[in-house]
Amino acid sequence: MTSLVTDLKYRFPARYLACWGALVLLAVIVAIVVPVTFNPNGIKVVTSLAGVLALASMGQMLIVMLGAIDLSVPAIIMASAGIVVHFGTPGASLPPIVLLALAVAVVISLGNWVFITRLGLNSIITTLATLGIVTGAMAWWTGVSFSLTGRAPEALQTLANRSVLNLSASFLVALVVAGLLALVLSRTRGGRQLAAIGTNRRAARFQGVRVVRIEFTAFAAAGLLYGIAGVLVAGIVGSPDTSIGAPYQLATITAVAIAGTAFSGGPASVASVVGACVFLQLLDQALTIHGLAAGPRVVAQGVALVVAISAITLGQYALSGLRWSTRSFRQVAGSDQLEGLESSTQPAKMKETR
Repeated sequence: MTSLVTDLKYRFPARYLACWGALVLLAVIVAIVVPVTFNPNGIKVVTSLAGVLALASMGQMLIVMLGAIDLSVPAIIMASAGIVVHFGTPGASLPPIVLLALAVAVVISLGNWVFITRLGLNSIITTLATLGIVTGAMAWWTGVSFSLTGRAPEALQTLANRSVLNLSASFLVALVVAGLLALVLSRTRGGRQLAAIGTNRRAARFQGVRVVRIEFTAFAAAGLLYGIAGVLVAGIVGSPDTSIGAPYQLATITAVAIAGTAFSGGPASVASVVGACVFLQLLDQALTIHGLAAGPRVVAQGVALVVAISAITLGQYALSGLRWSTRSFRQVAGSDQLEGLESSTQPAKMKETR
């Protein structure tokens, strides 16, 4: 019994399971109360936005695994979307423009890396400053609408709005990226070292981990994920502006928290982050169809965060109680066996005495 509990503990930690339980419960409630959400068009909308959120949240997850937090996510998403719109004029080649947008996103994230890890500045203050600088610079350079037309390239819109079995292309991209990221974090030395650095940076350094290289790679990968999310959301929206990234500041933090990631640093579950993103977008879409405004929907996200964290905590306490009960059972069983052994040997000792 103890070995089974231990195996389940390490294979399926309680803090990673809360979002899946919440997602199943929400799906049942939505199917009953707002069944139109699961129509083909509704599924396409949910998956398209969930894909973008998942990409951005996986980037946030990498930063949180290091024990930091990134508040510049909206600015990086906005910058990559703005570059695609600004340079994606009719007749322009799309691949070089997308590469430029992704490169700018990586450079901005590496700027955060310099100030946070090399100079030792607070991550919240640093990324908040980056948010203001990048947002102001983009508005000053391109204007609110990024270009005269304000339209994303037609080829990008066509690609971003494709779907397979009502699953948006952005969601499929997010699933592929999630699979690759999960393999890297679980199967490679660098991925395991990333979690070790977040758990105890000094101990990881003493064990020979190349901390600087791992942190550099994590911030670069986070910037790349933000950039991909910005490019895709520009194609999905069609006419983005400087506010395009605003919803992703709170949403990425909420998704990472619901997925059970510890903000003090350490390991995380990529699959749970994707599940949390689907949960948030399904909840938002159901509330939108139900007629709620943006304010109540944000409140619902906050409530979902509190409920999820409470469920994670209660699940951990329940698992601890189960382990305690199992340990107590073994102690009682062991004492009973010992008493039985003593009683069986007592007549033999009396016989020898006689």
